[in-house]
Order: sequence, then structure tokens, then C-alpha cells
Amino acid sequence: MAQVKFRFAPAKERSVESRQEAKELGETGEQMAARYLEEQGCVILERHYRKEHKEVDIIALDHGELAVIEVKTRTSEDYFAAEQAVNHRKRQNIIRVANNYVRRTRRTEPLRFDIIAIVGSGATAEIRHTKDAFNVFNY
Repeated sequence: MAQVKFRFAPAKERSVESRQEAKELGETGEQMAARYLEEQGCVILERHYRKEHKEVDIIALDHGELAVIEVKTRTSEDYFAAEQAVNHRKRQNIIRVANNYVRRTRRTEPLRFDIIAIVGSGATAEIRHTKDAFNVFNY
């Protein structure tokens, strides 16, 4: 079976309006993810933690584990699942930023990498939380 690949236009090729809409959608998704995590008993330690030009969306303490969370928000999944947008390069960047955070803060909790996918909008949006979605041993 042939695999069909879909390529998003790079941000440089998108209009200012579509980049702003994407940014707003992402921020709304991250707010929903943070609320969801707090409802699950997590403590949000950082949002938008940056190391140089790389960023981690959320770092949270989840019942004794340090969860580094990438949030992907989509209005639909017509082409592929939101989780698939966290590709090899993105995972490498997340791991690098997380390592910086752990060194800087001297956290000692077990570390895991999660993905939260939010699909749809408003009250009908679906939230999928994949705990331990990837680990440093794969990279």
C-alpha cells in the first residue's frame, strides 16, 4: 500500500492572517491541555519553557513524575493524526530542552515525554493524552 504524505506550507509561505490563526489555535489548545492536566491532579511547573529558539509547551509534575508535554491542536484530522506532527526532529528538540530544564532546576523525579492532542474546537473538542509517548532511548 502506498503511503501518502501531506506537507503543510512552511510558516514563511503562509499569510500573516493564517499564521495568527494557527498561533491562536495553538494557544487555545495549550490552555485546554493545562486545564485538563490540572483536573487530573497535575501541577503545572512551566508553560512555554524555552532554550534558545526551541520550546516545550508544558512541564508538569504528575504524581511524582516530571511530565514534559507537547500539545498539538487541530481543527480536524483529515490528513493525519495530530500526534504524528511530533516527528523525529521535534522529539529531539523536546528532549534537548527537557535536559536543559532538568539540569537548570536540578529536578530528580522520573522524566517522561507526553503528547496531548486536541482535535476540534470548543466544548466538543476531543482531548487525547498519550503518556510516555516517546523516550530518550529512541534517539
